[in-house]
Amino acid sequence: MRGPTSTPIIPLAKLPTNSTSTTTPTPPKVGEELLYNITFLCNSYEDQFKSTHSFVSSTSSKVTSLANDVHQLQSSLQKQNEKIDTLTQVLSILNTMEQDVSVGRSRKEAEEILMTQLASLEELFSVQELRDIQYDGMILPSLVSPFIECYYLPKYWNEKASLFDEKEESSSHVCREIVTNICHLAKCICSHAKDKEQHERTQQLIYTLVTQHVVPRVKHAFQSTLSWNPLVQVEDGLRLYESLIDSVQENEKDMQEDDDDVKEEEGLFGIQNDDEDVIMELQAAASAARNHTSKAKTLVNLVKEEIMFDVIYPRLYRTLHEWKPIIFNQ
Repeated sequence: MRGPTSTPIIPLAKLPTNSTSTTTPTPPKVGEELLYNITFLCNSYEDQFKSTHSFVSSTSSKVTSLANDVHQLQSSLQKQNEKIDTLTQVLSILNTMEQDVSVGRSRKEAEEILMTQLASLEELFSVQELRDIQYDGMILPSLVSPFIECYYLPKYWNEKASLFDEKEESSSHVCREIVTNICHLAKCICSHAKDKEQHERTQQLIYTLVTQHVVPRVKHAFQSTLSWNPLVQVEDGLRLYESLIDSVQENEKDMQEDDDDVKEEEGLFGIQNDDEDVIMELQAAASAARNHTSKAKTLVNLVKEEIMFDVIYPRLYRTLHEWKPIIFNQ
């Protein structure tokens, strides 16, 4: 930057070539020099302003990003605290359920306490959360199982004693009573759900509980050679199997009637349309759903496969195959 008293620089093209005399340079004009200096300062400060502006912009974006990260961390921390509170309440409910079942209470009183605790437990989670943790398929049966083992199953049911022991109560009657009680309990537990969800949840819970507590014990009784003798205890085995099948079929019949009632109510109040095409489509969809359900592996089909086809038929076949008539020589 040049001041007003600076010596101007003369270009080479303007210097005289043949002159031997030296010329004294004239000082620059004050206005031009000030204009040059001001322009130079303005350009310098403008560059500094641009660099500072870019730095501020980048810093501002970083601050915004950090603020978003902090907000996300705070919301995540809040959700984690809510989950901790929820799990603490779940643990408290489970401890209460365990104490109530272990204490000698009447069956009706223990059943009411179980319903209350399960309702309180389901209120802690949303519908999607219950599906994510597989509440109906895994958690609910495991919570109900101690109550069933304590109040529904007789003492000899889970022991190695034979189900065909004449000293014990009729196993066919006990089996029917156990299945009936399980179905009643499942309907009471799922009674607070919506109609469609109630039907599906009840069926799933009954299926799981019967396959956990009834089918394995009956299957083991037929499998054991010390428990059931096909040659002597055919009638006892037939009564036990028929009681199990009949009780399961009665439950499925009741559930089907309830499902038909729900569908009829939906047809009366849920759809108000006289269009014949719509009615035909709904009838076709209902027929397809019934066909799909009939082909599915129901509880009756499971009992037949697990007990009759896998155990009773093979044992009867082996018994007949090993039996040899004695021919007396006259």
